[in-house]
Amino acid sequence: ATPLSAIDVAFNEYANIIIQQGPQTTLEMKQAIIDAINTDVGVLTEAFPCLCKIVGKPATSPIEITSAAAQNRFKFILKVFVRAIATPSHPIVLFLDDLQWADELSLQ
Repeated sequence: ATPLSAIDVAFNEYANIIIQQGPQTTLEMKQAIIDAINTDVGVLTEAFPCLCKIVGKPATSPIEITSAAAQNRFKFILKVFVRAIATPSHPIVLFLDDLQWADELSLQ
């Protein structure tokens, strides 16, 4: 399986839903994401290009760091991102099925 492919599909659907709700909702979510992860947004848009629909194309590319450090940084930023977009009025539910086919990074 392609790393993070199921999560990418879910975030693509999420981005489409946010955009369909109109420019005000898109702007609010963009601001929430930028407030939470600021300059690290490029780390997420590199892994999930669909998020550019909400936050736009980042001005800078993520800094290259060692593999273990990069994975830890990615996991931390992903957690902060999910906390930023999951609100009582817009809860996030991610249903994972067939975990035996999931890649290592998605399981972490």
